[in-house]
Amino acid sequence: MRHKAWGAGTVTRIDGGSIYVSIGGKERMFQFPGAFEQEFLSLLGACMSDNAINIPGNVSSDMQKESSKPLFTLQRGATRREVNAVEARHFVQGILSRSINLATLIGSGASTPAIPLMGETFRNLRADLKLNDPDLSILLESRITKIACRDNEDPAKYSNIENLLSWLSQRIEGSLDSADDDKRVSDAVRKAFLESVDIKYSAEHSDVLDSYRKFVQGLGVSRQILARGGQAAFDVVNLFTTNYDLFHEMALESSGYAYVDGFSNGLIPTFNPREYHRRPIDLDERFRDHYEPVNPFFRLYKMHGSINWRIYDGNVVRVPRFPDITDEYQGDRQLIAPMTSKYALTQGSPYSDMFREFVNALAVPNTVLLTCGFSFADSHISNLISQALARPDFTLLAFIGNPAEADVGSPTRVFYDKAGGANTYFVYPSERELDRKRPLYFSEFAVFIGPEITFGDDVASGSLGLGDKND
Repeated sequence: MRHKAWGAGTVTRIDGGSIYVSIGGKERMFQFPGAFEQEFLSLLGACMSDNAINIPGNVSSDMQKESSKPLFTLQRGATRREVNAVEARHFVQGILSRSINLATLIGSGASTPAIPLMGETFRNLRADLKLNDPDLSILLESRITKIACRDNEDPAKYSNIENLLSWLSQRIEGSLDSADDDKRVSDAVRKAFLESVDIKYSAEHSDVLDSYRKFVQGLGVSRQILARGGQAAFDVVNLFTTNYDLFHEMALESSGYAYVDGFSNGLIPTFNPREYHRRPIDLDERFRDHYEPVNPFFRLYKMHGSINWRIYDGNVVRVPRFPDITDEYQGDRQLIAPMTSKYALTQGSPYSDMFREFVNALAVPNTVLLTCGFSFADSHISNLISQALARPDFTLLAFIGNPAEADVGSPTRVFYDKAGGANTYFVYPSERELDRKRPLYFSEFAVFIGPEITFGDDVASGSLGLGDKND
């Protein structure tokens, strides 16, 4: 949609694929020639109130020029539409304004550059061992050469941690003569991966945290608006993630939002799936004729574990983020190592409980799942999404890199080629981008989702943060 004017207007009539808006006393036409474009228009609910459509005012000439540049592609089935960032945001906000059950799935791409991707971690490990531990480097490189030759890949460019760890695990379990050396290599790779996730969350990571804040606050604001309109049944958001870091928790807490992560609130927070089915009551509303639950409310599911989970006295516990306290807890960190056997590793508690919740969330009618930073490489997750897409009452909105630029046979490309139904939407950078292979950044996704104004630690979560004149 190309805006020919800026300001506030009123929809005067809709004729076929065209919408007529009165702006400043003059009627202007915006044309939507196809069925997909008309549905696109219908999804702009976030910028429409009754019969009024609000087109951003106070926009600089530079921003007007930028807004007309096609930056993203919206795709449904075989139909594509190029849009600018403003239009992409309107599209997403229109979806959030609907009475839907909302779920998100955030993958490792969202936390970069604070948390490096596995390929970068692996390259750094190889370089570090060559300088500081030549003997271990020789062991690692010899195994990389073997598995790279098996996979018909260049050993110098090999970076598939998942395949390497799975292969090493099989060799260790097979009690080969080299099992001890294999374990040394496996332990070194796992340690490097763990250290890459266990960051200090300092000021240098503020941009990533800000994006997570925009993300959760946009979801929260959309649920508050629905609740104010009498649609309180849709005020819970299910946040699923394969990430081990703490950006979700930090964004939720700094925004003042109530959430549950499956752990009890005792002296030693212990995992119990029943916690997901409990919800706090807002006692500020106690003088009404009935109790009101806290709104909005988030359920956080860390499907592959977390950097702050431990085994303690036979239970999975969540430990504080402070090292002097964390060290008192002995036991393994409850992470699912990046191996191709991850599906088997998710069959025990607490992971089986969270995957059950994922299946249940996707099965609820009128559910929309938004994904970002997720490459669909985890088949145990992408298969469940594919099964949900067989139902017409489920919708997927996936924010990905340009699928045409993905390698043939890559997980993203395979999923994209199969998921071409009417209930699947893809949003990705336009082919006109100079860097055609670039991903859709989580910071862009956060802008699409986020409210107009982002609030921080010093603002109560009850404020919508929209600059609403009526508030």
